[in-house]
Amino acid sequence: MENLENIELINRAKEGDSTAFETLVNQNYMFVYKISYRWIGVKEDAEDITQDVFVKLAGNIKTFKAAAAFQTWLYRVTINTAKDFTRKNEKIRQNETTSIDEVQVKYDENDDEISLSEKLHKLIGRLPTKLKETAILVFSEGLNHKEAATILDCAEKTISWRVFQIKKILREFFGEKEVL
Repeated sequence: MENLENIELINRAKEGDSTAFETLVNQNYMFVYKISYRWIGVKEDAEDITQDVFVKLAGNIKTFKAAAAFQTWLYRVTINTAKDFTRKNEKIRQNETTSIDEVQVKYDENDDEISLSEKLHKLIGRLPTKLKETAILVFSEGLNHKEAATILDCAEKTISWRVFQIKKILREFFGEKEVL
């Protein structure tokens, strides 16, 4: 159930109250930035995506329907904006892969330079788009399969299959070492 304060802010913002909209932005900025950064892995690009999300939010707040939670809607807008950003920027597209064999991440237990968490983040960042968005929502954001399916507009079984595939890929790169 949506927080009553959020509902009030959303309703006021829909009516053109700039203070209410500013409060929504302030309350959700880090949420959007965190998702953007996990998607793109570059601070400046994540900031650009975050700004784009709030520009879209300003233009589309009137279309928000309370049928979905505001945060669910914001997840969708953020992920779609990150995907659009990726498509528009060639240097980022070069880092995306189309097959698991193209992912270039090695795991060396003696490598003190890069933490396991950083290696995991790099690997997830190089997954094909549908696996990447699932990994961010399920593993990084801690959403359950049903919540992720709602945001990504697919069946819960699809999310379960993607999670299975992600874990399989992680085992291939990190061995049987438990990473999730």
